[in-house]
Amino acid sequence: MKKILKTNKIDHIAIVVPDLRLALKHYESIFGLKASEVIISTSQKVKISYLNFSNIQLEIIQPLDSDSPINKFLIKNPSGGLHHIGLEVDDINESYKVSEGLNLNPIEKPINGHHGKPLFFLNPKKMMNLLFEILSKK
Repeated sequence: MKKILKTNKIDHIAIVVPDLRLALKHYESIFGLKASEVIISTSQKVKISYLNFSNIQLEIIQPLDSDSPINKFLIKNPSGGLHHIGLEVDDINESYKVSEGLNLNPIEKPINGHHGKPLFFLNPKKMMNLLFEILSKK
């Protein structure tokens, strides 16, 4: 029996922006939502804020500096744009093994995100040029 990557929840959609403050002001005024507090993740080298919709979170990300891996995305897309889709899984380690078995070439082994939950990314070349973050429910 073929293994599958078990997930049934899109946790978030991530957008990279050149200026977090301006992006939050824009989205708050358009959607009438209040953004979360800005989180600074020195390990991921980003500033993050969330807009919570009833069924999903919009994760807005700005690189902290030119050394941030996210900065490479902004160089290619100076105005920002869709960066990744976060999928929630029950068992991050099993999901990692299944991803390897399916030849999805995870970019790195699971690491803890700014929220303390383990996560990893699938190689976009194996996912029709979309970057997927696989995120533990716990």
